[in-house]
Amino acid sequence: MLAYEYEIMHALELRHWWFRGRRRLLINLLRGVAGAGSKTLRILDYGCGTGGNTSAYGSFGHVVGIEPDSAAVRLAHQRGSALYCRTSGTALPFRDGSFDVVMASDVLEHIEHDGKAVSEISRVVRPGGSVILSVPAHGWLFSQHDTALHHFRRYSKPAVRHLLERNRLVVRRLSYWNAALFPVICMQRLIGKGRRTGQPRSDTVLPPRLLNEALAGLLAVESALASRIALPWGVSLVAVAERR
Repeated sequence: MLAYEYEIMHALELRHWWFRGRRRLLINLLRGVAGAGSKTLRILDYGCGTGGNTSAYGSFGHVVGIEPDSAAVRLAHQRGSALYCRTSGTALPFRDGSFDVVMASDVLEHIEHDGKAVSEISRVVRPGGSVILSVPAHGWLFSQHDTALHHFRRYSKPAVRHLLERNRLVVRRLSYWNAALFPVICMQRLIGKGRRTGQPRSDTVLPPRLLNEALAGLLAVESALASRIALPWGVSLVAVAERR
């Protein structure tokens, strides 16, 4: 990602409706794999960015966040509540089976060789452990937003399933997410494709407070649904997989 996009993320990820909705969904899915017991999980936040999600996973156990960008790690350290490590996602400095759960929220699209990344994720999660991930959906939606965030691709459902299953991960849940706003976001991204600006920028902007809260409430309802049933469309994909 461009440096200023990390600054935007750090400033907005605890308040912005999209970040809040995604975090709620990921925590719901994490709660589902954690079960009703009191077991303390070993959790890897793979590609933790500026740490907005990492600290939220702390109530489930011990969390380590990894991120290759030094500026992002510096910003993540300001949040505390977790251990952070600067490292490559395709060469993790952990032993086989080190973690019970790996969380990878909107990170695989940033990695050119995503197969190597998922192979490493599979290696460091214990047999029977879980991988929870989210990625942007639909290659035809690739736009300036993706360019600004240094995305290599957007994903289809079959591509996600194939990527996981060829790396010893059994898909337990695969759903679209951000379905309610799908038509609006599609229109915005497709219109944006025709615009040429000097420096690409993402569309991450904090709306007025009332609109922000309304959108956050909408995604809260959708996050509850997506953690129970597979939604038929959406801007993103979420998956839960189990290590064989």
